[in-house]
Amino acid sequence: MTSADRSPGTGAAQLHRFLGELRHADDDVLAQAISREVCVCLGFAKSMFSWVDGPDWLPAHVHVPERLRGFDDLRSAVDGSPIPLLRAPLEAGLVLRQQPYTLQRNEFHRDSYRPLVDLSNPAAYAAAPIVANGHTVGILHVDRHTSRIDDDDVHLLLMAARLAGVVVTAAHNRRRLRDRQAEVTRLVEDVLRVEDRNTRPQSLFGDASSAATTVTDRRPGASPPIASLSARERDILALVVTGATNRQIARELYITEGTVKTHVRRIFAKLGVHSRAQAAARFQRFDARYRS
Repeated sequence: MTSADRSPGTGAAQLHRFLGELRHADDDVLAQAISREVCVCLGFAKSMFSWVDGPDWLPAHVHVPERLRGFDDLRSAVDGSPIPLLRAPLEAGLVLRQQPYTLQRNEFHRDSYRPLVDLSNPAAYAAAPIVANGHTVGILHVDRHTSRIDDDDVHLLLMAARLAGVVVTAAHNRRRLRDRQAEVTRLVEDVLRVEDRNTRPQSLFGDASSAATTVTDRRPGASPPIASLSARERDILALVVTGATNRQIARELYITEGTVKTHVRRIFAKLGVHSRAQAAARFQRFDARYRS
């Protein structure tokens, strides 16, 4: 074991630093941050982050420290191009079983993906799955140049991959929430635009018989019911429309189920509906009406 391959510090401290760095990384450079910090914080020689998309493995970013020379071809080869998992048996097994693997130099002939292994030319390497919502969404490869991969390395890598999975899941949820917020914002803007043109539908979310508030009941200049929702209520309504349960909404918005139930009751009261299905159906019918 050499200082060139290993960094000082306990595993817990290294992982804490690793997670801290990932939390500060922007979502659009998360692959680069994971591959960089697994070397900087955990002491591996080189690393590679890959996405998994159905039957394909997509090596997205490789980190090679400045002190290591002669890996330009490896950097060029890792460009996000898909590789069929059928051509990479070890990676295919990792994706399926969600278990890490290691190979020492004398084992590279055992189903390794030689085009990348030969360019990397390590003494040993290991890989672990990155799992989000129960699915393998990525793979984290690490290597050493002058020593073997030992059990401590595998444990450290596995913990890092699990932390990376948490961060990747959070980033995915943020993107979904931003998309839903944008959709609700667009709908509100459409509603207000219709109101500004004094074009009032019979009811905001459907027939007069199925809503408590109708256009004929409104005072001139009154805002439509959806405009009275708070930002948090709009977030929750966007999730209700997708069919999310209270528990799922609470998990995604980091609030309690009780808080979700309170917000849902207020949303129903403001919109004049009595069930989640009714709210979702009327929301979608109204949205479709003003898309056209």
